[in-house]
Amino acid sequence: MANILLLDNIDSFTYNLVDQLRKHKNNVVVYRNTVDIKIISHALIQLTNPILMLSPGPGLPRDAGCMSSLIKIVKSQKIPMIGICLGHQAIVEAYGGQIKYSGEIFHGKVSSISHDGLEMFKNVPQYLPVARYHSLICSNAPKDFVINSYFNQIIMSIRHKTERVW
Repeated sequence: MANILLLDNIDSFTYNLVDQLRKHKNNVVVYRNTVDIKIISHALIQLTNPILMLSPGPGLPRDAGCMSSLIKIVKSQKIPMIGICLGHQAIVEAYGGQIKYSGEIFHGKVSSISHDGLEMFKNVPQYLPVARYHSLICSNAPKDFVINSYFNQIIMSIRHKTERVW
């Protein structure tokens, strides 16, 4: 069982994540990105061995409430962190990578990703069909990260080389 603080970037998919995480016996607390950063960071450090999960959401990472500030705090404390969609994009930017518009709208489209078969992709079949709900892509991964999945030449996921950040 993991202790997860899920930052809700005001997205309808957030509670699908919460339901799946709780189904697998994880302790999940949810805060919207509109809540004061002091309240969220205090709640995070109260958890035993916390994990920060950054949800999907609309718009650009820099416009997602307190998310960028929370990432800075979590980076300095070496708390494990995983970002999904907008959360992934925010991690890319926070660690020095670049995000850009893909040139196409991908809302609700399925793409088959190829991956490295390691860590989160261990025992996961290649050419995994995934739903995409964003039109932003990681155009340049941060230097301390490994690109661990693609769709065509588009970066779909990354992981830090030495820290527990995905």
